[in-house]
Amino acid sequence: MADKKEVKIRTLVDADLPRVNEIDQKLKSGEERLPTWPFSFEAYWTVHKPKIKLVAEVDDLVMGFVVGTITEVSQSQSVLNLRHTIENPSTHRKIGWIDMIGIDPDSQHMGIGRTLASAFIDECKKNDAVAKGIAKENDAKFRGFLSNVGFKSTDLVVYEKEIL
Repeated sequence: MADKKEVKIRTLVDADLPRVNEIDQKLKSGEERLPTWPFSFEAYWTVHKPKIKLVAEVDDLVMGFVVGTITEVSQSQSVLNLRHTIENPSTHRKIGWIDMIGIDPDSQHMGIGRTLASAFIDECKKNDAVAKGIAKENDAKFRGFLSNVGFKSTDLVVYEKEIL
């Protein structure tokens, strides 16, 4: 068995964009790919400029990325905000949302995703935010990943009706 390679985490910079876009495109071309985030990384980056933006390097080559936002918890009468009456309340007033994560398909199952998730959670802690991720119901791969790195699903299911 080969030695496990060291995974280094650092802030994503503009010079990383070609490689991150390459990883994103590789993932989109995979047969099992069901993106929870429906847009390309390039479109996401151009529009959102995320607060949390990290890459994972192995042997000085970017092999994965995670990006996300931190939002303030707003109060409303929505059941989403009244959940504290059913579950343990969160002491956090901010939420760090994982918007996109991607690992080069040739480097998956090496701990890169787990290391990126841990770094994302650390950034959330620094900002006094709880970390969350949203996955489509049929995105089993991403849902499984979130579970494997310690995220817990809730019993809340969101339904939507488009009004024309």
